[in-house]
Amino acid sequence: MYPLHPNEVERLQALHDLEVFSSPAEPQYDAICRTAQALFGASIALVSLVGETEQRFKGRCGLNVSGTSREVSFCTYTILSDEVLVVEDALQDERFSASPLVAGEPHIRFYAGAPLVLRAGIHLGSLCLIDRVPRSFSAEQQEQLRDLAQIVVAQLRLSKAERKARESADDYRLLADNSSDLIIRSDLDGTRRYVSPAASRLLGYEARELLGTHPLASVHPDEASSYAQLLKQLEAGQISEAVTQQRYRRRDSSFVWVEISFSLTREEETGGPNGYVAIIRDISQRKAAESEMAQIARHDPLTGLPNRLHFREQLEQEIARTKRTSSTFALLCLDLDRFKLVNDTLGHQAGDRLLKVVAQRIKSVLRTEDTLARLGGDEFVIIQTNCARAEDASRLAERVIAAMLPPVDLGGYPAGVGVSIGIALAPQDSLDHDHLYALADQALYCAKAAGRNTFRLFAEEEVGSSGMSNQGGEWEVGQPLRQITPDPLLVGDLLRDILESSSDCMKLLDQEGNLLFLSAGGLKVMEIDDVGPFLGQSWVELWQGEHQAAAKDAVAQASRGQEARFRGFCHTAKGQPRWWDVALSPVKTSERRARSDLGDLARCHRSGRA
Repeated sequence: MYPLHPNEVERLQALHDLEVFSSPAEPQYDAICRTAQALFGASIALVSLVGETEQRFKGRCGLNVSGTSREVSFCTYTILSDEVLVVEDALQDERFSASPLVAGEPHIRFYAGAPLVLRAGIHLGSLCLIDRVPRSFSAEQQEQLRDLAQIVVAQLRLSKAERKARESADDYRLLADNSSDLIIRSDLDGTRRYVSPAASRLLGYEARELLGTHPLASVHPDEASSYAQLLKQLEAGQISEAVTQQRYRRRDSSFVWVEISFSLTREEETGGPNGYVAIIRDISQRKAAESEMAQIARHDPLTGLPNRLHFREQLEQEIARTKRTSSTFALLCLDLDRFKLVNDTLGHQAGDRLLKVVAQRIKSVLRTEDTLARLGGDEFVIIQTNCARAEDASRLAERVIAAMLPPVDLGGYPAGVGVSIGIALAPQDSLDHDHLYALADQALYCAKAAGRNTFRLFAEEEVGSSGMSNQGGEWEVGQPLRQITPDPLLVGDLLRDILESSSDCMKLLDQEGNLLFLSAGGLKVMEIDDVGPFLGQSWVELWQGEHQAAAKDAVAQASRGQEARFRGFCHTAKGQPRWWDVALSPVKTSERRARSDLGDLARCHRSGRA
């Protein structure tokens, strides 16, 4: 028996409501499959919708079947999670090794499927890739496949909106007065002689109020010129039919997107043109769906910033403008310092919140004409237009670094984040987009090598003198730690490696379990007035009875590079007995010093145990 999605009933209802599972084939889904096949070099690409007992291929490329039973479907497993399902070799996967789709046609060896997420917890099916040989699939490729899957979902919504519009048009054309479309009969000069009752619903006007008026009074000013030209062609008899999309003004001064189909009418006796009929249809839902598709394709869903595709377009446009007008600009590559530690310590949700704050802070120091994009992970880029001098780019880098200094509240953990920046200038350094980006990225590498939370320009004569020295802004455990640390060099590395200050009891131990220093929260909960006598003493010996052995084992496990947890009992400095939940994490020295094991970070919480 195959596994079922936790929200299977709701999922099937959502699939039914979209009216796509049994609808006729639509070429746009095949086009998306061809795009995926070409992008990833796969033999087969499918848009699979998973029904109650079968999967149907809404789009396909490289496979001439319309679906399979759900019992043998790989996509049944894809819809169980929000993540991309990757099966590098189906013969080595016990879930699929005996599948007839592996043993027989299409001889699946590799599979990668991104779920079609309609909304949280509702997965309609998948956009999947299939190959007949084993292969790997990188994290970047998984993100690209996920982006294409979002476009498929937007198209599914759009397909339903378009089907509804077509069905409505077919049903209501029989009776003009009951039509959902606005039907207008006009003279050749555009004067309206008949207006159907749908004017009230679409535009907010009673039909009689529009009699004798001209359509140009209703059209958005940005489209008035092209609309007037079309009306002139109708009046002259140069065209007999036309379809256009315009924004029409409503009574409340808002605008609604409409599609207008024009048909020229003629005199029965002479055959000469005497006017036209315009059928006006509301397409605001279609426009909203198209806008959503464009937003998904060219913007980062987390921060709302332009994504890699949009950034490349903007960079190419800026390079073309520079060649055309002899203008200048700067390209800044940004990378957050130690962002991975945020995800590892506080989780991906905290990391996502941090990225949103970072995006807003960077935007706050930019001009409206500058472009900020997120390329993925903790990588950002800025296109600074009309940057006449290297000093202008340097000042912007300083503003970005300064914007990162205030702490960020991550669910009760106030912390700051550093940023390293590499800068390349155009046209001085290059006017090739790939080369210019590579130069900025090289400068970014130099900034990180120089100690992080700084910037470097690519030009050699600038590298030695540009940048800000490390000054705050990186993750730290709070000022009290600076006062009790015995080794300034050790503290410098520690403050850059610890992610947050908190009321928890946080300690740094050496590999033998001796106490190197204690956080401000630790001083409070351990009731320690002077930490000096405790430094260098065995942390393990503070624990009582059997818990001392558990503490010793945890230190040994963390010293081997593994996370360790236990619950134990020990007294505070003033003799108060307490239970503690303890987590130990291995700590490394920073990149600027030789990489070696520094020791272990112990994080203790008061246990709820009595």
